[in-house]
Amino acid sequence: MWSKRVRTNLAVRIVAALCRAVTVRAVIASGIIALVALPACAGDLSSEVRKGASAPDNRNGGYFEIGLGAVSYTNPLVGMPEGNEKGEVHTEAFLDISARYQYHCLFAELFSQSLEQFTLGCNFYNGDNWSLDWVGLAQHDEMSEDETNDYRGLKKRRGDFMSGPRATAYFGNYIVQLHALADVSNTHYGQLYSLKLARHWQYRNWTIHGIVGATYRSQQITDYYFSIDADEASTKYPESHVPAGMAYVAELGATYPLSEKWVFRCFFRRIDLASDALKSPLILDDHGEAIATSISYVF
Repeated sequence: MWSKRVRTNLAVRIVAALCRAVTVRAVIASGIIALVALPACAGDLSSEVRKGASAPDNRNGGYFEIGLGAVSYTNPLVGMPEGNEKGEVHTEAFLDISARYQYHCLFAELFSQSLEQFTLGCNFYNGDNWSLDWVGLAQHDEMSEDETNDYRGLKKRRGDFMSGPRATAYFGNYIVQLHALADVSNTHYGQLYSLKLARHWQYRNWTIHGIVGATYRSQQITDYYFSIDADEASTKYPESHVPAGMAYVAELGATYPLSEKWVFRCFFRRIDLASDALKSPLILDDHGEAIATSISYVF
C-alpha cells in the first residue's frame, strides 16, 4: 500500500509503499459492515464506510478478525518489490488482519487493508454527527538497502511517526475524514494533510462503497524520501530535488456477509501522483493500481 514492515502482511505492505510514493496512504481497505453486528466505533474511514456507519460511537470494546486474500497491483516506487519496473503487475496472497479496541477515550486500531497504518489515539469529542480524535501513526516506512538491493548506494531514509488531529463527520450515507499530521519523530519535520470523502450504498445484503481523497505532503517529506543528494547521486540515481506534492485516491468496493462470522470483500483502487513526483528517479510512474478480494473470520 512493498515494505519491510509488511513482509508478513502484504496488504499493509502495499499501503505503506504507495504512501511513501507521495500518495494518500492506500491500496487496500477494510471494515465490518453493520450486518455483522459489531459495535461501530468512530475511526478509520475505510472501515467505517464498509460498516455503513452513519454516526460516531465511542462505546468501550472492540473486535478482531483475520482472513486471507489475493491482490494484483502495480507500484510506482522503485524497489517495491525488488526489481520492480514501470507498469509491472504483481500478484500475491496476503494475510488480512483487522482489529480495534477502545477503553474510555483511548483506542488502538489496525486495518490491514486500510488507507492508514496502525493507529493509536484518544477520542476527546463525539457529537451527533461528528467525532474528533488525536492520533499517532507511522506514515512512511524505512527506505534503505536493508529493505531491498535496489536502494544500494543510497542514504538510509528512516521511517517516521506523525501525530495530530483527526476529524470525522457523518452526513447520512456520506463520511468525511480529515487528518492534519506533523512529524514527531525528528525524522523530516514535515506536515501531512489529507481529506477523504466516502459513501456507502446498501443493495440487499451487499454494502457497496466509494472513496475519493487527496493528500498534501510538505517539501520536508518529499525531499527527505525522494530527492537524491549530490553525495549519493550516481548514473542510476542522478541528483534531484522533489517539491511538496499532492496525491489522489479513488476506490470502489463491496462487502458481503457470507454468514454471521464470515465476510467477503473486494475492491479496486487507484492512486495518482502529481507530475512533480516524477522528478525523483525513485518513482517510476505517476499512478499505481490494485484489485483485491478477501475472506475474513470475525471473532
